[in-house]
Amino acid sequence: MQPESVIHIENADIWQGDHLVLKNVNFRLAPAETCYIIGKSGSGKSSLLKTIYASLPLKSGKGTVAGFNLHDLKNDDIPLLRRKLGMVFQDFIIFEDWTVGRNLWYILEATGWKDRAKMTARVLQVLDMVGLNGYEKKAINALSGGQQQKVIIARALLNNPPIIIADEPTGNLDPGASDEILYLLSGLAREHGTSILIATHDYRLIQKFPERIFKCEDGRFMEMN
Repeated sequence: MQPESVIHIENADIWQGDHLVLKNVNFRLAPAETCYIIGKSGSGKSSLLKTIYASLPLKSGKGTVAGFNLHDLKNDDIPLLRRKLGMVFQDFIIFEDWTVGRNLWYILEATGWKDRAKMTARVLQVLDMVGLNGYEKKAINALSGGQQQKVIIARALLNNPPIIIADEPTGNLDPGASDEILYLLSGLAREHGTSILIATHDYRLIQKFPERIFKCEDGRFMEMN
């Protein structure tokens, strides 16, 4: 495995239970690189992402993610791997009756932060990074859909992960809000060296923010030219 790849999948078969979803997957993601994964519903996009963040086991082939070997990953190592990953999903779980700050504070507590001053500073820092400076005391249910998705991205950034995995991050948003989210993710790659992997159906975004594209189709995973 070459150290310059933050994700390196080689000759891997991706399984969902007893069903072979994708065969012979080869993929690399470099530091600060953004890639798209496209394909119809049920084509294997989410199964591949779940394998990368160890929700599904890697049964064959090789895979390293943020320095962790997926094939030999122990259950105790899965939380350590996931601290290296910021995960942004379309159907995000967020406490709508809490404030923005409390939602973020909760994640810091859950991942072992203890110093209250550092926790407060980190919450304010990530909100500034996503363009929500001054929103820490606002209720989640008072925000627009795009602003709520920015909170999800802020939450994903709390532990400074080298990789963000986004599964349909703009699926519930209008085009203007979708563009804001992609500008934000592109800026993270450019300014902070974050690697970003996006599974999407939104071809408009791919055209507007061009990056390498991989397609899941008929059990195959291939790079688009």
